[in-house]
Amino acid sequence: MPTILIAEDEETILEVLTSILEDSGYQIRGAANGAAALAGLAAAPVDLVLSDVMMPIMDGRTVCHQMQADPRYQAIPVILMSAARAGLNLDACVHAAFLPKPFEVEELLETVAQVLRAAPRLAGRGPDD
Repeated sequence: MPTILIAEDEETILEVLTSILEDSGYQIRGAANGAAALAGLAAAPVDLVLSDVMMPIMDGRTVCHQMQADPRYQAIPVILMSAARAGLNLDACVHAAFLPKPFEVEELLETVAQVLRAAPRLAGRGPDD
């Protein structure tokens, strides 16, 4: 069963995402900001990071950049989420997918599944593995 770390500062959104993804067979860990997400990565490995872009303390772009700069985390795929569509420079996050907010549940699940399928270290794994 793949483990997803969700970095989201809005508690209600974190709870909803956790519920949806757990119901779909994923193991979930949560973080209230980017700094907590990086600390969570250091504590235990994950298969995917799903991060809001705009968060206090450390935003999602910085999380992505720090992951790419650390050999321990470079292979972990990232999905960045944001309601802002203009002015987001995500070019430096080469392994990141983007999920615009608001999104439908099916769109969330399909994006997660696609990113996990494309991750080389998870090839062939699905939510039930």
